Amino acid sequence: MRNKAGNNKEGMVKKKRVSLPLKGLVSGDMFSKGVVTKNLSFLLFIALLMLMYIGYGYYVDNTVRKVVKEERIEGDLYSELQSLMEVYDQESLRSKVANEVTVSSLFETKDPPRVVLVENNFYNESAE
Repeated sequence: MRNKAGNNKEGMVKKKRVSLPLKGLVSGDMFSKGVVTKNLSFLLFIALLMLMYIGYGYYVDNTVRKVVKEERIEGDLYSELQSLMEVYDQESLRSKVANEVTVSSLFETKDPPRVVLVENNFYNESAE
């Protein structure tokens, strides 16, 4: 029975240790004993970390907004590129180009190009 009573006593001691800081915080005793002033540098450090965390949240939000905006613009530009490429492909068809060039009295040849064979030093000899 002593063990059980001893265990209960230890359990109460543990409960008191946990409840004492909470009781001191709620009652205001912690502020009057100077605990806050002793740990003021640590509390200021924690406050600085909280401010940095809040600022980082705003930074991330703005960055995400910018990325989404740029992706939307990129999508618009890509669709415009695709439509312009289609127009270019239609305008650069061989038959369409041949019809438009006939106005300036140019025409498409019916014969394939011929290969002209030249000796190796032909240009060097003619220059001399």
